[in-house]
Amino acid sequence: MQSLKIKVNAKINLSLDITGVRKDGYHLLDMLMTSVDVYDVIEACKSDEPAVFMDGVKACEDNTALKAVNALRDKFGVSMRIDIRKGIPFSSGMGGSSADASGVFYCAHKLYSLDIDRLLPLALSIGCDVPYMIFGGAARVQGVGEEISPLAFPVMHLVIAQKCEGASTKEIYKRYDECAGEKGSIDDVLKDIKFRFAPFNVLEKSAISLCPEIEQAKQQLLKFTDTVFMTGSGSAYVGVFSDESKAVECCDALEGMIFKTCTVTKDRGITELAHA
Repeated sequence: MQSLKIKVNAKINLSLDITGVRKDGYHLLDMLMTSVDVYDVIEACKSDEPAVFMDGVKACEDNTALKAVNALRDKFGVSMRIDIRKGIPFSSGMGGSSADASGVFYCAHKLYSLDIDRLLPLALSIGCDVPYMIFGGAARVQGVGEEISPLAFPVMHLVIAQKCEGASTKEIYKRYDECAGEKGSIDDVLKDIKFRFAPFNVLEKSAISLCPEIEQAKQQLLKFTDTVFMTGSGSAYVGVFSDESKAVECCDALEGMIFKTCTVTKDRGITELAHA
């Protein structure tokens, strides 16, 4: 196989808790995550000149997918050209950069027959969400992203809305630390999920304090459903609906969003589209 085309799904955090901070400053996380049917398309081919292009523009050095390409070259001696067509919104908390990096590792696995287990430590060094997003689906993800426990959740009908790009992830975590944080319990969410889905995100108040405008998406979604939560460090909000028609009604009514969509949860992170 010389080339591969794949679809890499976005993720949402059904709940997000912070359980501590390591000595090196990395936050210890406890998250419920699932893939959703919002995606980037990646085309990868073997190449002597490694490069990443995003919507036709050559990626800069701090691009996460390019970091993955370079790390694979340095560690395993493999080289690829990656072309990405973006569909996951930027700065939304939906893991767009991590999805692209996960796609790079998946393509290396397929094109060069590299075992996924050998790639996971390198994927984790690129980003805490990257190992999870190689597999996707519903999962509990803990630590700094190295502990992944698959779960079985029913399909959810969702509306995702983003008013603006919000504050930087780094600043949101800094504000969380300054305010001594909030408390949540993933165990409680899992215990009650069959009867009452009560999502939470301990970063939400910090994100809103730095960029109050993001909350407008939440307020509009709450007019149509009681189950609304922020994903990741923002700025997108997610509303959960009992069926597709109610989700469509809500999405059509949303105003002033830079991104909005009706979607559903998916049971995997990556789907192959073509190879040659």
